[in-house]
Amino acid sequence: MLAEFQNPPSCAGTGLLMALLGVFLFRFFKKKKPGEVSPDALDFVIVGQGLAGTLLALELEKCGRKVLVVDDGWKSAASQVAAGVLNPVTGMRIVKTLGADDLVPAAKRVYAALGERFGETFFHETPFYRFYTSEHEREVKAKREKNPEYEGWLSADVPAGTLCGGGLADRLGGFFVNRAGWLDIPKLLDRAREEWRSRGVLLEENFDCAEVEVSRTGTRWRGRDVLGGIIFCEGFRVRENPWFSHLKWQPAKGEFVEIELAGTENFQGQILKSSVAAIPLGGTRWRVGTNYDRDVLDTRPTAEVAERLRRSFCAAFSPAKSAGDAKIVAHRAGVRPAVQGTLPKVGAHEKFPKLFLFNGFGSKGVTWLPLYAERFAVTLCGEKD
Repeated sequence: MLAEFQNPPSCAGTGLLMALLGVFLFRFFKKKKPGEVSPDALDFVIVGQGLAGTLLALELEKCGRKVLVVDDGWKSAASQVAAGVLNPVTGMRIVKTLGADDLVPAAKRVYAALGERFGETFFHETPFYRFYTSEHEREVKAKREKNPEYEGWLSADVPAGTLCGGGLADRLGGFFVNRAGWLDIPKLLDRAREEWRSRGVLLEENFDCAEVEVSRTGTRWRGRDVLGGIIFCEGFRVRENPWFSHLKWQPAKGEFVEIELAGTENFQGQILKSSVAAIPLGGTRWRVGTNYDRDVLDTRPTAEVAERLRRSFCAAFSPAKSAGDAKIVAHRAGVRPAVQGTLPKVGAHEKFPKLFLFNGFGSKGVTWLPLYAERFAVTLCGEKD
Protein backbone atom coordinates (compact mmCIF):
# COMPACT_ATOMS: atom_id res chain seq x y z
CA MET A 1 0.00 0.00 0.00
CA LEU A 2 1.32 3.43 -0.92
CA ALA A 3 1.97 5.76 1.99
CA GLU A 4 -0.42 8.66 2.21
CA PHE A 5 0.84 12.21 2.23
CA GLN A 6 0.53 13.71 5.68
CA ASN A 7 0.22 17.20 4.22
CA PRO A 8 -1.14 17.05 0.69
CA PRO A 9 0.39 19.75 -1.55
CA SER A 10 -1.73 22.56 -2.88
CA CYS A 11 -3.27 22.41 -6.32
CA ALA A 12 -0.61 24.81 -7.62
CA GLY A 13 2.18 22.66 -6.19
CA THR A 14 0.66 19.53 -7.71
CA GLY A 15 0.56 21.17 -11.14
CA LEU A 16 4.24 22.11 -10.92
CA LEU A 17 5.25 18.61 -9.90
CA MET A 18 3.27 17.09 -12.73
CA ALA A 19 4.89 19.47 -15.25
CA LEU A 20 8.37 18.58 -14.05
CA LEU A 21 7.50 14.88 -14.16
CA GLY A 22 6.25 15.30 -17.73
CA VAL A 23 9.50 16.96 -18.82
CA PHE A 24 11.51 14.19 -17.18
CA LEU A 25 9.50 11.42 -18.82
CA PHE A 26 9.67 13.15 -22.25
CA ARG A 27 13.44 13.45 -22.09
CA PHE A 28 13.81 9.92 -20.76
CA PHE A 29 11.81 8.29 -23.52
CA LYS A 30 13.14 10.62 -26.25
CA LYS A 31 16.74 9.76 -25.46
CA LYS A 32 17.99 7.29 -28.05
CA LYS A 33 18.90 4.00 -26.51
CA PRO A 34 21.69 1.75 -27.82
CA GLY A 35 20.59 0.11 -31.04
CA GLU A 36 17.61 2.44 -31.47
CA VAL A 37 17.25 4.11 -34.87
CA SER A 38 16.38 7.81 -35.02
CA PRO A 39 13.17 8.60 -36.95
CA ASP A 40 15.04 10.81 -39.45
CA ALA A 41 17.60 8.11 -40.28
CA LEU A 42 18.77 7.61 -43.85
CA ASP A 43 19.81 4.41 -45.53
CA PHE A 44 22.46 6.02 -47.73
CA VAL A 45 24.00 9.39 -48.44
CA ILE A 46 25.54 9.71 -51.89
CA VAL A 47 28.11 12.45 -52.35
CA GLY A 48 28.23 13.65 -55.95
CA GLN A 49 25.63 13.52 -58.71
CA GLY A 50 27.74 12.80 -61.72
CA LEU A 51 26.95 9.72 -63.77
CA ALA A 52 28.36 7.40 -61.08
CA GLY A 53 26.36 8.91 -58.23
CA THR A 54 23.20 9.19 -60.32
CA LEU A 55 23.14 5.58 -61.50
CA LEU A 56 24.01 4.21 -58.06
CA ALA A 57 21.36 6.33 -56.33
CA LEU A 58 18.72 5.15 -58.81
CA GLU A 59 19.69 1.52 -58.21
CA LEU A 60 19.53 1.92 -54.43
CA GLU A 61 16.09 3.48 -54.72
CA LYS A 62 14.99 0.51 -56.83
CA CYS A 63 15.97 -1.62 -53.85
CA GLY A 64 13.59 0.44 -51.71
CA ARG A 65 16.27 2.33 -49.81
CA LYS A 66 16.00 5.89 -48.51
CA VAL A 67 18.72 7.87 -50.27
CA LEU A 68 19.86 11.48 -49.97
CA VAL A 69 22.02 12.89 -52.77
CA VAL A 70 24.39 15.74 -51.92
CA ASP A 71 25.89 17.68 -54.83
CA ASP A 72 27.31 21.15 -55.33
CA GLY A 73 25.66 21.71 -58.70
CA TRP A 74 28.23 19.91 -60.87
CA LYS A 75 30.74 22.73 -60.49
CA SER A 76 33.54 20.27 -61.15
CA ALA A 77 31.74 17.18 -62.47
CA ALA A 78 33.62 15.24 -65.13
CA SER A 79 30.26 13.98 -66.38
CA GLN A 80 29.52 17.44 -67.73
CA VAL A 81 32.44 17.22 -70.16
CA ALA A 82 32.41 13.52 -70.94
CA ALA A 83 31.85 12.72 -74.59
CA GLY A 84 29.41 10.03 -73.50
CA VAL A 85 30.68 7.45 -75.98
CA LEU A 86 30.07 3.76 -75.40
CA ASN A 87 32.99 2.29 -77.32
CA PRO A 88 33.74 -1.34 -76.41
CA VAL A 89 36.99 -1.65 -78.43
CA THR A 90 39.60 1.01 -77.80
CA GLY A 91 43.22 2.06 -77.91
CA MET A 92 46.07 1.72 -80.34
CA ARG A 93 46.10 -2.01 -79.65
CA ILE A 94 42.39 -2.26 -80.56
CA VAL A 95 41.49 -4.09 -77.36
CA LYS A 96 38.01 -5.08 -76.25
CA THR A 97 37.06 -3.60 -72.89
CA LEU A 98 37.45 -6.12 -70.10
CA GLY A 99 34.05 -7.68 -69.45
CA ALA A 100 32.46 -6.07 -72.53
CA ASP A 101 30.28 -9.13 -73.18
CA ASP A 102 28.45 -8.38 -69.92
CA LEU A 103 28.97 -4.62 -69.65
CA VAL A 104 27.63 -3.53 -73.04
CA PRO A 105 24.27 -5.38 -72.92
CA ALA A 106 23.76 -4.22 -69.33
CA ALA A 107 24.48 -0.60 -70.26
CA LYS A 108 21.99 -0.63 -73.12
CA ARG A 109 19.35 -2.30 -70.97
CA VAL A 110 19.76 0.18 -68.11
CA TYR A 111 19.78 3.26 -70.34
CA ALA A 112 16.70 2.02 -72.20
CA ALA A 113 14.87 1.45 -68.90
CA LEU A 114 15.77 4.95 -67.71
CA GLY A 115 14.53 6.35 -71.00
CA GLU A 116 11.16 4.68 -70.42
CA ARG A 117 11.02 5.88 -66.83
CA PHE A 118 11.71 9.54 -67.64
CA GLY A 119 10.03 9.60 -71.04
CA GLU A 120 13.25 10.59 -72.80
CA THR A 121 15.82 9.09 -75.12
CA PHE A 122 19.20 9.10 -73.42
CA PHE A 123 21.17 6.45 -75.28
CA HIS A 124 21.67 6.53 -79.04
CA GLU A 125 22.98 3.33 -80.60
CA THR A 126 25.30 4.66 -83.32
CA PRO A 127 28.02 2.99 -85.40
CA PHE A 128 31.54 4.05 -84.43
CA TYR A 129 33.74 4.60 -87.48
CA ARG A 130 37.44 4.61 -86.70
CA PHE A 131 39.98 5.97 -89.19
CA TYR A 132 43.18 3.95 -89.59
CA THR A 133 46.20 6.00 -88.61
CA SER A 134 48.93 3.60 -89.78
CA GLU A 135 49.55 0.33 -91.57
CA HIS A 136 50.60 -1.17 -88.26
CA GLU A 137 47.15 -0.42 -86.85
CA ARG A 138 45.59 -2.23 -89.79
CA GLU A 139 47.76 -5.28 -89.05
CA VAL A 140 46.73 -5.24 -85.38
CA LYS A 141 43.09 -5.11 -86.34
CA ALA A 142 43.51 -8.03 -88.77
CA LYS A 143 44.87 -10.12 -85.88
CA ARG A 144 41.92 -9.19 -83.70
CA GLU A 145 39.48 -10.31 -86.39
CA LYS A 146 40.97 -13.80 -86.26
CA ASN A 147 40.34 -14.01 -82.52
CA PRO A 148 36.96 -15.67 -81.77
CA GLU A 149 36.49 -13.34 -78.81
CA TYR A 150 36.18 -10.41 -81.21
CA GLU A 151 33.54 -11.97 -83.42
CA GLY A 152 30.76 -9.48 -84.00
CA TRP A 153 32.61 -6.57 -82.45
CA LEU A 154 34.57 -5.35 -85.49
CA SER A 155 33.48 -4.82 -89.08
CA ALA A 156 35.41 -5.71 -92.19
CA ASP A 157 37.79 -3.02 -93.40
CA VAL A 158 36.23 -0.04 -95.15
CA PRO A 159 38.34 1.00 -98.17
CA ALA A 160 39.68 4.56 -98.17
CA GLY A 161 37.41 7.18 -99.66
CA THR A 162 34.30 5.01 -99.93
CA LEU A 163 32.26 5.93 -96.85
CA CYS A 164 29.82 8.84 -97.06
CA GLY A 165 30.40 9.27 -100.77
CA GLY A 166 34.11 9.72 -100.32
CA GLY A 167 33.65 12.80 -98.16
CA LEU A 168 35.91 11.66 -95.33
CA ALA A 169 39.68 12.04 -95.11
CA ASP A 170 40.19 8.38 -94.19
CA ARG A 171 43.28 8.04 -96.38
CA LEU A 172 44.07 4.56 -95.07
CA GLY A 173 40.46 3.49 -94.76
CA GLY A 174 38.97 2.40 -91.49
CA PHE A 175 36.58 0.05 -89.74
CA PHE A 176 33.47 0.09 -87.60
CA VAL A 177 33.34 -0.85 -83.95
CA ASN A 178 29.97 -2.55 -83.55
CA ARG A 179 27.58 -2.34 -80.59
CA ALA A 180 28.68 1.24 -79.94
CA GLY A 181 26.74 4.43 -79.27
CA TRP A 182 26.59 7.53 -77.13
CA LEU A 183 24.77 8.65 -74.00
CA ASP A 184 23.36 12.14 -73.51
CA ILE A 185 24.79 12.43 -70.01
CA PRO A 186 23.69 16.01 -69.24
CA LYS A 187 20.08 15.22 -70.15
CA LEU A 188 20.04 12.11 -67.93
CA LEU A 189 21.56 13.96 -64.99
CA ASP A 190 19.11 16.85 -65.43
CA ARG A 191 16.06 14.56 -65.37
CA ALA A 192 17.21 12.67 -62.29
CA ARG A 193 18.08 15.94 -60.56
CA GLU A 194 14.65 17.41 -61.29
CA GLU A 195 12.90 14.39 -59.78
CA TRP A 196 15.06 14.31 -56.64
CA ARG A 197 14.64 18.05 -56.15
CA SER A 198 10.86 17.71 -56.37
CA ARG A 199 10.92 14.92 -53.77
CA GLY A 200 13.25 16.78 -51.41
CA VAL A 201 15.99 14.15 -51.51
CA LEU A 202 18.62 16.35 -53.17
CA LEU A 203 20.79 18.69 -51.12
CA GLU A 204 22.47 21.22 -53.40
CA GLU A 205 25.59 22.21 -51.52
CA ASN A 206 29.12 21.09 -50.79
CA PHE A 207 29.52 18.03 -48.58
CA ASP A 208 31.60 18.77 -45.48
CA CYS A 209 33.44 15.67 -44.26
CA ALA A 210 33.91 17.35 -40.87
CA GLU A 211 30.18 16.83 -40.25
CA VAL A 212 30.56 13.04 -40.38
CA GLU A 213 30.76 11.04 -37.16
CA VAL A 214 32.28 7.70 -37.99
CA SER A 215 33.19 4.61 -36.02
CA ARG A 216 33.71 0.94 -36.74
CA THR A 217 30.06 0.23 -36.01
CA GLY A 218 28.11 3.13 -37.42
CA THR A 219 27.99 6.46 -39.21
CA ARG A 220 26.17 9.71 -38.50
CA TRP A 221 25.99 12.87 -40.56
CA ARG A 222 24.67 16.16 -39.22
CA GLY A 223 23.29 14.22 -36.29
CA ARG A 224 21.34 11.77 -38.47
CA ASP A 225 21.97 8.06 -38.52
CA VAL A 226 23.10 6.76 -41.91
CA LEU A 227 22.32 3.08 -41.63
CA GLY A 228 23.77 1.79 -44.87
CA GLY A 229 26.59 4.25 -45.16
CA ILE A 230 27.98 7.24 -47.01
CA ILE A 231 29.10 6.62 -50.58
CA PHE A 232 31.57 9.01 -52.17
CA CYS A 233 31.09 9.53 -55.91
CA GLU A 234 32.77 12.93 -55.95
CA GLY A 235 35.06 12.56 -58.92
CA PHE A 236 38.60 13.92 -58.80
CA ARG A 237 37.87 15.84 -55.60
CA VAL A 238 38.23 12.54 -53.78
CA ARG A 239 41.89 13.55 -53.54
CA GLU A 240 40.76 15.90 -50.73
CA ASN A 241 38.70 13.22 -48.99
CA PRO A 242 40.25 12.40 -45.58
CA TRP A 243 39.39 8.70 -45.89
CA PHE A 244 40.32 7.97 -49.53
CA SER A 245 42.92 10.55 -50.55
CA HIS A 246 45.74 8.02 -50.02
CA LEU A 247 44.71 6.01 -53.08
CA LYS A 248 46.69 6.54 -56.26
CA TRP A 249 44.69 8.94 -58.41
CA GLN A 250 45.68 10.16 -61.86
CA PRO A 251 43.10 12.83 -62.74
CA ALA A 252 43.12 14.40 -66.18
CA LYS A 253 41.45 17.52 -67.49
CA GLY A 254 39.27 17.11 -70.55
CA GLU A 255 37.44 19.54 -72.81
CA PHE A 256 34.89 19.30 -75.59
CA VAL A 257 33.24 21.72 -77.96
CA GLU A 258 29.93 21.61 -79.77
CA ILE A 259 30.27 22.71 -83.37
CA GLU A 260 27.84 23.62 -86.09
CA LEU A 261 29.25 23.11 -89.56
CA ALA A 262 27.16 23.51 -92.70
CA GLY A 263 27.31 20.66 -95.19
CA THR A 264 27.91 17.90 -92.64
CA GLU A 265 24.32 16.67 -92.24
CA ASN A 266 24.97 13.69 -94.54
CA PHE A 267 27.75 12.41 -92.25
CA GLN A 268 25.58 12.10 -89.15
CA GLY A 269 25.00 8.37 -89.47
CA GLN A 270 28.03 7.45 -87.39
CA ILE A 271 30.40 8.64 -84.70
CA LEU A 272 33.64 9.69 -86.41
CA LYS A 273 36.98 8.90 -84.79
CA SER A 274 39.96 10.47 -86.49
CA SER A 275 42.39 12.43 -84.33
CA VAL A 276 39.31 13.48 -82.33
CA ALA A 277 35.95 11.89 -81.65
CA ALA A 278 32.94 13.61 -83.22
CA ILE A 279 29.45 12.66 -82.04
CA PRO A 280 26.51 13.53 -84.29
CA LEU A 281 23.87 15.58 -82.46
CA GLY A 282 21.52 16.03 -85.39
CA GLY A 283 21.42 18.41 -88.32
CA THR A 284 24.85 19.97 -88.68
CA ARG A 285 25.75 19.90 -84.99
CA TRP A 286 28.54 17.79 -83.48
CA ARG A 287 30.13 17.25 -80.08
CA VAL A 288 33.90 17.08 -80.54
CA GLY A 289 36.50 16.10 -77.98
CA THR A 290 38.40 15.41 -76.03
CA ASN A 291 41.90 16.15 -74.80
CA TYR A 292 43.83 14.85 -71.78
CA ASP A 293 45.81 17.25 -69.61
CA ARG A 294 47.37 15.88 -66.42
CA ASP A 295 49.25 19.07 -65.56
CA VAL A 296 46.48 21.69 -65.38
CA LEU A 297 43.62 20.37 -63.28
CA ASP A 298 41.04 23.13 -63.39
CA THR A 299 37.60 23.42 -64.96
CA ARG A 300 38.26 26.49 -67.11
CA PRO A 301 37.79 26.01 -70.86
CA THR A 302 40.83 27.09 -72.87
CA ALA A 303 40.67 28.83 -76.22
CA GLU A 304 43.73 26.97 -77.53
CA VAL A 305 42.11 23.58 -76.97
CA ALA A 306 38.86 24.71 -78.57
CA GLU A 307 40.70 25.86 -81.68
CA ARG A 308 42.67 22.62 -81.89
CA LEU A 309 39.51 20.54 -81.63
CA ARG A 310 37.80 22.64 -84.28
CA ARG A 311 40.67 22.32 -86.76
CA SER A 312 41.03 18.58 -86.16
CA PHE A 313 37.31 18.09 -86.73
CA CYS A 314 37.37 20.05 -89.99
CA ALA A 315 40.38 18.01 -91.18
CA ALA A 316 38.33 14.79 -90.93
CA PHE A 317 36.50 15.70 -94.15
CA SER A 318 37.69 15.53 -97.73
CA PRO A 319 38.27 18.10 -98.91
CA ALA A 320 38.95 19.57 -95.48
CA LYS A 321 36.29 21.94 -94.22
CA SER A 322 37.30 25.49 -93.47
CA ALA A 323 37.81 26.01 -89.75
CA GLY A 324 36.39 29.48 -90.19
CA ASP A 325 33.04 27.98 -91.18
CA ALA A 326 32.84 25.81 -88.06
CA LYS A 327 30.93 27.69 -85.38
CA ILE A 328 31.65 26.75 -81.77
CA VAL A 329 28.34 26.96 -79.90
CA ALA A 330 29.41 25.38 -76.59
CA HIS A 331 32.68 24.69 -74.80
CA ARG A 332 33.11 22.87 -71.50
CA ALA A 333 35.95 21.58 -69.35
CA GLY A 334 36.19 19.23 -66.37
CA VAL A 335 38.51 16.80 -64.62
CA ARG A 336 38.19 13.02 -64.91
CA PRO A 337 38.79 10.90 -61.78
CA ALA A 338 41.18 8.42 -63.38
CA VAL A 339 43.21 6.02 -61.26
CA GLN A 340 46.40 4.04 -61.55
CA GLY A 341 45.66 0.65 -63.04
CA THR A 342 42.77 -0.41 -65.23
CA LEU A 343 39.87 -0.82 -62.80
CA PRO A 344 37.82 1.75 -60.86
CA LYS A 345 37.80 2.02 -57.08
CA VAL A 346 34.69 0.45 -55.59
CA GLY A 347 34.20 -0.77 -52.03
CA ALA A 348 34.35 0.02 -48.33
CA HIS A 349 37.06 1.76 -46.35
CA GLU A 350 39.48 -0.68 -44.74
CA LYS A 351 38.74 0.62 -41.22
CA PHE A 352 35.26 2.12 -41.46
CA PRO A 353 32.81 -0.30 -43.11
CA LYS A 354 30.08 2.34 -43.49
CA LEU A 355 32.19 4.61 -45.72
CA PHE A 356 32.27 3.59 -49.38
CA LEU A 357 33.94 4.66 -52.59
CA PHE A 358 32.35 4.42 -56.03
CA ASN A 359 34.76 6.29 -58.24
CA GLY A 360 37.57 6.21 -60.79
CA PHE A 361 35.64 5.10 -63.87
CA GLY A 362 37.39 7.63 -66.09
CA SER A 363 36.66 7.62 -69.81
CA LYS A 364 34.93 4.20 -69.67
CA GLY A 365 32.21 5.29 -67.27
CA VAL A 366 29.36 5.12 -69.80
CA THR A 367 30.27 1.49 -70.50
CA TRP A 368 31.15 0.32 -67.00
CA LEU A 369 28.82 2.17 -64.68
CA PRO A 370 25.39 0.58 -65.30
CA LEU A 371 26.47 -2.95 -64.42
CA TYR A 372 28.80 -1.80 -61.63
CA ALA A 373 25.96 0.25 -60.10
CA GLU A 374 23.53 -2.68 -60.28
CA ARG A 375 25.92 -5.11 -58.65
CA PHE A 376 27.18 -2.68 -56.03
CA ALA A 377 23.61 -1.84 -55.04
CA VAL A 378 22.87 -5.54 -54.56
CA THR A 379 26.02 -5.86 -52.46
CA LEU A 380 25.00 -2.91 -50.30
CA CYS A 381 21.36 -3.93 -49.92
CA GLY A 382 21.36 -7.67 -50.32
CA GLU A 383 18.94 -9.19 -52.78
CA LYS A 384 16.58 -6.67 -54.30
CA ASP A 385 13.21 -6.37 -52.61
